[in-house]
This record gives sequence, C-alpha cells and structure tokens, in this order.
Amino acid sequence: MELNMTLNGLELWKATGGFANEPHVHDDWYQLTLPVRGQCHLVQERHAYPLTAGIGIIAHPQTEHYFEIGSDSAVIVIKFRKPPLGSFEGAELSGGRAEFRPTQTFDPAEISSLFRGWNSILLDDVPEILQVQETEMAIETYLKRMLTGQENGKKTVNPGTFIDPHLQRVLDYIHSAYTGPMDIDSMAMVAHQSRYHFMRSFKALTGTTPYQYLLNLRVEEASRRLRHTTDSVTTISYELGFSSVSQFYRAFQRVYVMTPMEYRNHV
Repeated sequence: MELNMTLNGLELWKATGGFANEPHVHDDWYQLTLPVRGQCHLVQERHAYPLTAGIGIIAHPQTEHYFEIGSDSAVIVIKFRKPPLGSFEGAELSGGRAEFRPTQTFDPAEISSLFRGWNSILLDDVPEILQVQETEMAIETYLKRMLTGQENGKKTVNPGTFIDPHLQRVLDYIHSAYTGPMDIDSMAMVAHQSRYHFMRSFKALTGTTPYQYLLNLRVEEASRRLRHTTDSVTTISYELGFSSVSQFYRAFQRVYVMTPMEYRNHV
C-alpha cells in the first residue's frame, strides 16, 4: 500500500507493485477497485476477475473479496459507506441497499490525475475545512458519474446571464469575510440551495470552486500588501487566513509564478 486518505464516509488508497491482501468482507462499505497500470487478479465471491487498466470492479457490503497485483502494476481503491450524493438512477435497490453492476469502465489517466490532486490537498499541513469539503464532494461527484455512466460534460455560462440574488449574497459574504474560516454548508444556506446544487451553480457562475475563489481573493490582497506595506510574509500569511506560511507560498506561486519575496523585490 502506497497511500491512504480518509474522509467522512470515504477512504482512498493506492497499492503498487507486489501488493496482495487476504479474503475479507466490509460490513457496511462499498469498495471500488480501479487498476490504473498493469493487471490485477481479483476474486470476489469465489469468482475470478482478471482486471486490466480501465476495467474496475465494485464489491458491495458483505461481499468477500481480495486481490493481488504484480510488480509493474498499480491499483486505486475507493471505499464509501453509502451511494454518493444519495440515490442513483443507474442503481437498483435490494433490501434498501443500492446495487451496481460488478464491473465498471473508467479512464486510468483521469483517476490517477484526480487522485494526485486529492492527495496533495489532504496531505497539506493544515487543510482548511472548506478545502476538505470540496475534495470530499469532488470524489463523490466522480463516483456518481462513473457508477451511473454520466458524461463529464462542462457547462458554459453566458457572462450576461442573470445572477441569482442569493448567489450574489454568497459572493458578498465571501468578499466581506474571506480572511476567516468558511464552510460549504454555511454558503449553501445563504444561497438557499443544497450543498451539491450550490457547488454546481457557484462554479457555473464564477468558473471556479468556492475555495479557489476564496484563495484568489487572499492572494490578490497579499499582492497589494506586498507592494504597499512592509509587513512580513508571515504576518500577511496569517492575517489573511492562510493555515501556514507554506500554504501561502504555494497559493501565491500558482498565481504569480514567483515567491512572495520575489514578487516584492520585483515590483
């Protein structure tokens, strides 16, 4: 096992070369096994599945399973306690539990890229609650899209489109309090929407997630202070709500492609 991440009702881990586990059962967890490189020999309910990259399998709760991979193989595993985002159109109900077709197709390059991004966020020094919530919802959205066969379509928004006044209130709220902690549920409440509807409508309006929007405001104000004050980088970092100086550096470099001190000296 190479990497392990745990969220509320979600677990993610990656296994590489030579990994094998013993037959086991999860009482109330679904497990999605996704080979991203090489081959994976998986046995579920005594049925063998020779999986290759791009072909995954889901184990329902109380289903015995185990797998092994060779030295040149890699597998990403996603476990979840309940079907993401509630019920699925693509799932049948059996005894009150969602049932999915055993094998699932997916894009190995896409899930590998997403996994790296999720991992970098969750292994941050002190990830903010909004950042963790967005990561959790991104994983759940990916699972829903895969398990129901939905396309990964991206909606475009006409800049002249009428802005929902409740969403405008969310933007006003973020601009007035962006240096403090925020969470999705509070924003969704202001928007009078469910958390998932809010995430979709906010991204459609702004082209980014609430956390990235918040981060961009902090970086913009940091650049102003670096130009017009003598405040230290540490002071600016903590006064603007960054969880650490290193997080401030990473966020600033993503926007300006230079460190805060390089920016101050350059301007």
